[in-house]
Amino acid sequence: MRIGSSLIALVGFALAIYLVGREGFEAVFQALNVAGWTGLGAITLFHALPTVLCGIAWWLLLRHHTSEGWILFSWVRWLRDGVDGVLPIVPVSGEMVGVRILALRGLRLAGASVIVDMTAELLGQTVFAVIGFVLLYAIHPDSPYLLWVAVGIVAMGVQFVGFLIAQRKGLFRFVERLWRRRKKDPQDIDDRTLHDHIITIYSDPWNFLGCICIHLLAWIVGAFEAWLGLWFMGQPLDIGRVLAIESLIYALKSLAFFVPLGAGVQEGGYVLIGGLLGLSPDLALAVSLLKRARDLIIGLPALLVWHYIERRNMARNSAS
Repeated sequence: MRIGSSLIALVGFALAIYLVGREGFEAVFQALNVAGWTGLGAITLFHALPTVLCGIAWWLLLRHHTSEGWILFSWVRWLRDGVDGVLPIVPVSGEMVGVRILALRGLRLAGASVIVDMTAELLGQTVFAVIGFVLLYAIHPDSPYLLWVAVGIVAMGVQFVGFLIAQRKGLFRFVERLWRRRKKDPQDIDDRTLHDHIITIYSDPWNFLGCICIHLLAWIVGAFEAWLGLWFMGQPLDIGRVLAIESLIYALKSLAFFVPLGAGVQEGGYVLIGGLLGLSPDLALAVSLLKRARDLIIGLPALLVWHYIERRNMARNSAS
């Protein structure tokens, strides 16, 4: 799996390099130079806002099951996103880290909460993609890609709603049975299975709906990072176009979830979709690279913090 992921990532980054080279390294990096460290710092700091919103959405699912507050969940969300942004061993590396840290805090619903939170975030993203499609149609009604964009959004929605239904119908109960057979363990893992924990969280539909709404807000707020980047480059674009670009690019990345870090997918999406909405290719690629630099700034400290937590936990276990 790791070899396959690495090969896909290499192909994706080769495509990204090709796109930058085709538009001209000088033009792309000149736009980045205009944004400078100030622009990079601004979008990095601004990213804290959607991260906190995602943390609150996650906490909302568990507010009746834990005494921990939204600050802890926002902090763990930063670790999740940071690890996902720089260490794509599997598509859900960050989520696995999030489960691990919450489990260390004694939260038994940790694994189930991440699954339900991911589902809510994906459903919020589907609504965000629909908003982007409506904006694209309003701005560019004669676009030749409208049908394909609509088909992609429908496919994404079917995929995510199907994931929700499968969870409620026992997907993870089936997975647990396969796991026990593989381990040759006829007994239950504990008195309550992962499936039971997931159903427990879904038993409060208003919290789940609230989680979806807050994630949708986080997606919308997050789009302003691209607007900020363009503003610092001296090439502001109206927010409607930016929302359309960002929503459809993230939808494309979700459909290509098997590509580590969205390598090449993100860059190609910015060139294609940005071009439809008045963003020149060099600026589109500059925004993409600015976001990748932001991911490194956020992700590397997250990796160090995770490493420190694991070392401290190992030391405690050795001492006990």
